[in-house]
Amino acid sequence: MFKRILHNNLIEKKLNQLKLRNKMILLFVVCVLVPLIVTDGIIIYNVYRVNRIQKTQEIRSDAAAVKYDMINNLEYPAALIRNIYKNITIEELLNKRYSNPAQYYDAYVTFQKNTSFESWSSNGIEAVNIYADNETILNGGMFYKLSTVRSEEWYKKLKDSDNIVLMFDSSSNLTEAYNTKKIFLLRKLDIARKHNCEKVLKMEINYRSFRDQVLDSSIKSDVYICQGNKLVMSNVGGIGLTDEYTVFDKHTKYDYKYDMSLYGDSYTIYIKGRDTSLFEYDGKFVLIIAFLIIINIIFPLFMIYRLDKSVARRITRLDAVFEFANKENLEKVEKIDKIEGNDEITSLMNNYNIMADRLNELMQTVYVNRLKEQEMDIARQNAELLALHSQINPHFLFNALESIRMHSLIKKEDETAEMVENLAMMQRANVDWNSDTVQVLEEMETVKAYLNLQKYRFGDRLKFNLDVAPECETMVIPKLSIVTFVENGIIHGIENKAEAGWIFVRINPMGEGFVIEIEDTGVGIDEAERLNLIASMNNASLELIKSRKSIGIINACLRLKMMTDNNVKFDVETEKGIGTTITITILKGKGI
Repeated sequence: MFKRILHNNLIEKKLNQLKLRNKMILLFVVCVLVPLIVTDGIIIYNVYRVNRIQKTQEIRSDAAAVKYDMINNLEYPAALIRNIYKNITIEELLNKRYSNPAQYYDAYVTFQKNTSFESWSSNGIEAVNIYADNETILNGGMFYKLSTVRSEEWYKKLKDSDNIVLMFDSSSNLTEAYNTKKIFLLRKLDIARKHNCEKVLKMEINYRSFRDQVLDSSIKSDVYICQGNKLVMSNVGGIGLTDEYTVFDKHTKYDYKYDMSLYGDSYTIYIKGRDTSLFEYDGKFVLIIAFLIIINIIFPLFMIYRLDKSVARRITRLDAVFEFANKENLEKVEKIDKIEGNDEITSLMNNYNIMADRLNELMQTVYVNRLKEQEMDIARQNAELLALHSQINPHFLFNALESIRMHSLIKKEDETAEMVENLAMMQRANVDWNSDTVQVLEEMETVKAYLNLQKYRFGDRLKFNLDVAPECETMVIPKLSIVTFVENGIIHGIENKAEAGWIFVRINPMGEGFVIEIEDTGVGIDEAERLNLIASMNNASLELIKSRKSIGIINACLRLKMMTDNNVKFDVETEKGIGTTITITILKGKGI
């Protein structure tokens, strides 16, 4: 049967339909997760059972500790009462009848000197008071007349007992600010009944101190100590020092109950284990669970992830490049980069790259090179036609301008001859495009010629100053780039100003590059126009040129960016009525 399952074709067909990643997940669930749930469930159950046994033992231990602490913390006060019971000096002091208060006072002072009764106040003992049926004594210190307490509840409780009596006082006015619960230890002092002087002792024990000692922090369970149906002490919140004793709710759930007798009364101790999770109950269990999770879940998941990355993802990469190879008009077969490993998949990837190289070589030889040759032939023919066409018109134009200049000189019209000469220089720079670049010194000659031509138009309204650092004269820039910015300053700055204006061109070195400043003292521009101009200059492109009517500055900026490989920055400073300064910062680039 097992062999039949191994060779089941249906299972094999189902598995073959699953993707590799899903197969790994199925492997993890069947071979790891299911066995994990079973084994870890058994472990958790056993740990839980052990913890329940420990919890039961802890509850019983807490009950025994509470019983021991109640007895132990009352042992010293009870021993003290026994010593007082046997004290003959106290008997004699209280049995004697005094003729006047002064005589009693002298006897009391003598008693004080010979007895260290102050040391009795310890272990939570707040007061030790003795009441005597002797009207000749004075109330004070530790001795009082019995007639003042005959109506008290504790006295009535003591009347029928000859031994020490424990009493949780509930007769005090607990609503007053300084009254709190107290615990009384009571006893009759009747060691010498022959004197017919009734004496009783009341020892007051601090309730809070006694409770904190009995129900200290070592008690891990909830404890309820009851006297009959009265809840006298508990470590569960809600029972204050000034609250009345409450009736114990019989419906309260508890895990253990213990009955005990203490100084004439019966007490019941109810113990309830606190509801704690296994994780809070036993720190070792947390470590066990964490270890099991890491070993049985996190580590296998990590290994599945790594296997998925090692196998499934690399196969997915192979599938992706094969899909790319199926595209139409394929010019190049994509290769797989960053191949890692030394397994069968790595070998498959390497073999694919070898195949891709051979296919690319074949495509380059047969297809791509042929297309490039055709494109180059067409481009060469167009360039030759354009070159021939561009050489025709300038030849006749320069001859005509030279004839006009010579005629003006013969007629002694020197100003006209100078204008024609400047115009010819400008035109020659405009049509000579054997190279798109020019040295700064040559560009500045063109700028000077242009400004001299403009002076014939503006007269004294236009003045200019050109300042070029010697080390910048041989720097290379696009032809007619500075002239374009100077023209812009005249048209938009000086032309719209009634009074005289200046054009300044300053070129200075900066690091491995240089800075060009074109300043006009024209009318200036507003802030919105300034920001728009900066954005257009720094983002100059062919698309921007096609979309604008005025393209001079954008054209110059684009050629500067192309020549410097985008190592150029443009900025504009302006002030209305004062002028505008364009700053071109050229860093070292491929064209410099």
